[in-house]
Amino acid sequence: MKRLIIPLISIITLLAQPLRAAEPVDLAKRTEELKSLKWGMFICWSFSTFSGKEWSPGVKDVSFFKATGCDTDQWARTAKEAGMGYILFLTKHHDGFCLWDTKTTERKVTKAALGKDVLAELKKSCDKYGIKLALYFSEGDWSWPGAKDGAVGGTGSGIEIQRAQLKELCTQYGPIEYFWMDCAAGHPDGSTHQQLSDWVKSFQPRCLVGCNGGKPGDGTDLRAGEMAHPGKVPPPYLVGEFTYPILPPHQGGAQWFYSLPKHDALCLSADYIYKEYRGALKHGNIFSLDLGPDYAGKLRQIDVETLRKVGDMIKNPPTAPQPPLSSGKPAKASSTWQAPGYEAAKAFDDDDDTRWGAAEAERSGWLEVDLGTGSRISRVVVKELGYPRTEEFAIEYEDGGTWKELARGTTLAGEKEFKFPPVSARHVRLHILKATQTPTIEEFQVYQDGK
Repeated sequence: MKRLIIPLISIITLLAQPLRAAEPVDLAKRTEELKSLKWGMFICWSFSTFSGKEWSPGVKDVSFFKATGCDTDQWARTAKEAGMGYILFLTKHHDGFCLWDTKTTERKVTKAALGKDVLAELKKSCDKYGIKLALYFSEGDWSWPGAKDGAVGGTGSGIEIQRAQLKELCTQYGPIEYFWMDCAAGHPDGSTHQQLSDWVKSFQPRCLVGCNGGKPGDGTDLRAGEMAHPGKVPPPYLVGEFTYPILPPHQGGAQWFYSLPKHDALCLSADYIYKEYRGALKHGNIFSLDLGPDYAGKLRQIDVETLRKVGDMIKNPPTAPQPPLSSGKPAKASSTWQAPGYEAAKAFDDDDDTRWGAAEAERSGWLEVDLGTGSRISRVVVKELGYPRTEEFAIEYEDGGTWKELARGTTLAGEKEFKFPPVSARHVRLHILKATQTPTIEEFQVYQDGK
């Protein structure tokens, strides 16, 4: 298939034009404006919706994108109901398939069966429901000359195409709140984050730019956190963004994109999402929750219902729950990471930004808390908020010198709650029986019966 339809000389002429002088921008004010949006919907919809994989190399024909519809009104309406301030839209993934009517390539959605400029449709829907627009863009592209399809790293001589595509996005779809640049597949030859940020701001001076592989001081304003959680933002970043999918980890199918119909009942809880929303506000972050529209271009019903619940919680905040019995109580562990700051007590400090870590070589271990007196307990919450490591675990309590099991499972990825018949216990532990890497837990919370 012929992919590039802009004559090279036209692109060179385009790039040779001097950049317009940037308008004066009050960065402090601009940062507060972005923070005020609080959280948004990250829409991932592309070839990977139909491949069942996070990355989709090897696709030669745009007919692979088999979407039968595109309900951008549903996306924007659901975002509004959830109290979201913006939609972050995937314009192009590493495979080079463009979700707007670009003039740089025929590898685009308007050449697929859907035949619609999805970004243009989304812009109309965002305006209709009062939602701001932000854009995800892959810095690399496997369809460029010299790029290796499916590779991590450098992606050939595509800097002219990249700049032309970004100019289209910046000049044809209204104000863009920020760009989420993905460099997982690399950069075009000769490109830097600083140059890319300068190029975007030559068209939209108020637009902030972040990159998931960026570093402080490299020209990006926003710390883009993939599979991250609320946290303090290190200078010189202006604001921190964190994102992960509404789909919990599962076997088979994608997680960032629509998975498979058999996974349509899988979804993070409204309580968990609301807590992350609260964490975003606490740290001055923005929180982009990823959702993958299905084959018909619609959000799953469970996603819509869950976000409506979150929206209700934002409008009518629930009563703050009682703190766990385990907060600040004496703790110990089977081993501790060699550097300071990962002691057992870090799992009982009610701070998701700290964690207990076992010794580096360990692939099992336990974490124990002393409640001080025998207490009636019936619930624990375990937070393994980084990449999932636990493969087998048990929650246990000591009874007359013998450890007895309260719950058992195979994965702890994310936040998990376990309920059991009330027991009287002083010592309670999380026993990680098997892990793929060094066990590490952000929080192990033990709750009084009925609380």
